[in-house]
Amino acid sequence: MSVLRRTSALVTLAALVLVAAGCSSTADSTAAPDGAAATESGFPRTIEHALGEATIPEKPERVVTLSWMNHDIVAALGVAPVGVPETWGGDEEGFTPWFRDQIENELDAEMPEVITVTEDGPDYEQILALQPDVIIGVYSGFTETEYKRLSEIAPTVGYMDRPFTAGTWQEHTEIIGKILGEEDKAAELIEQTEAAIAEEAAKYPNLKGASFLYSTTFSSGATEITAYISEDPRVRLLHEFGMVDTPQLAAKTADVPADTWYGGISLEELDSVEADVVLAWSYADADTKHTLEHPVFNRWDPIANGRYFIAEDNTLGMATSGPSVLSIQWAIEQGYIKDISAAIDGGAVVRRAQ
Repeated sequence: MSVLRRTSALVTLAALVLVAAGCSSTADSTAAPDGAAATESGFPRTIEHALGEATIPEKPERVVTLSWMNHDIVAALGVAPVGVPETWGGDEEGFTPWFRDQIENELDAEMPEVITVTEDGPDYEQILALQPDVIIGVYSGFTETEYKRLSEIAPTVGYMDRPFTAGTWQEHTEIIGKILGEEDKAAELIEQTEAAIAEEAAKYPNLKGASFLYSTTFSSGATEITAYISEDPRVRLLHEFGMVDTPQLAAKTADVPADTWYGGISLEELDSVEADVVLAWSYADADTKHTLEHPVFNRWDPIANGRYFIAEDNTLGMATSGPSVLSIQWAIEQGYIKDISAAIDGGAVVRRAQ
């Protein structure tokens, strides 16, 4: 799957953005050379990843990021990227509010150039012209071809293990901290964000132990619903607030391919899926209406009893599909967890763009 195809899937599957790196052992494989070749700051250093390794000669100043999440982390670590992709759920220029705030208000810097990305990959000439010191795609789905071409431009760090779904936001932050030589700052950001999560979770004790299915709404003619896998970032994020997967999730998603972050559950199987609450992303109000009025779906226990949260807000969708140290706090402030808590208690929530 290319660096772009996850973004394309979001559009074609309506809610698949709604539909979005590595294991800790791999993250620890970062190495700085010994002896006189290594500077006091730990450069040059080599970052190993699933597609190879990247040797970064000195502390990067000009950074290009591709795919989700990466540019949030770079900016949070104090570096204004020179090039980033357009972000789904962003404003007219393709920037999310939390990223824009960090660049313009916290870093007092100019917004980066938006990299053109197509089904054939990113615009390599555009990236070359930006003269990056490093290209970061820790959360990405780089193909071998894309990685090779990007590496000809600058040291490129790809995903750690599995495209898009492997690794937590903490691991992504740690790895990018190592790339930029900002390990201490990365640890501080992780600690602050985990504290914010714990504080919010304490306000809504009904989240603890509540089982959930993360899904999407569906269009006319659909015969199944989406089930995001347990490793998907939006699912993992809710685990941190104390919620647990529906017991049936593992079986329903056991056979999904390595580059896929969701499985399917047929409408006929819904009654066998137990959940205290259902969360779903919707690309359009028509899909929300169709889903809630569907004669099979609306008889499913959590739906029939108002235990659902549906979001049509693309920006909130981005904040929680690709959670970062910037977007998690923003989502909390927007009432994301408050709404889910209400849904668990039967106060059905349909969240539309504000």
